[in-house]
Amino acid sequence: MLAAGLVLLSLSSTPATASIVHVADSPPRFDIAASCRDVGKSGINVGRPASACQADEEKARDSLTARWGEFKPAARTNCVEGASFGGPPSYVEVLTCLEMKKP
Repeated sequence: MLAAGLVLLSLSSTPATASIVHVADSPPRFDIAASCRDVGKSGINVGRPASACQADEEKARDSLTARWGEFKPAARTNCVEGASFGGPPSYVEVLTCLEMKKP
């Protein structure tokens, strides 16, 4: 019974492990236009133009690309996956998350 449980556990964890390796290998690729599409429509970003959002996203993407190796793989995976909850993912959100997780 224990052996069967271990086999099932190892089989069920394989796809997650493959996903973690993939995310940790290189920075994510997001659609900046989609991330900034609704800027100014919520109470948080009133009056902020989409061009400012796009500039912030591009700057964050460039920073992530340059600094990707500085962050632990588990943090990279966690932050990239977290950025996909609640709407289009954001490079700014991923970068902020990673910076907060640095020791």
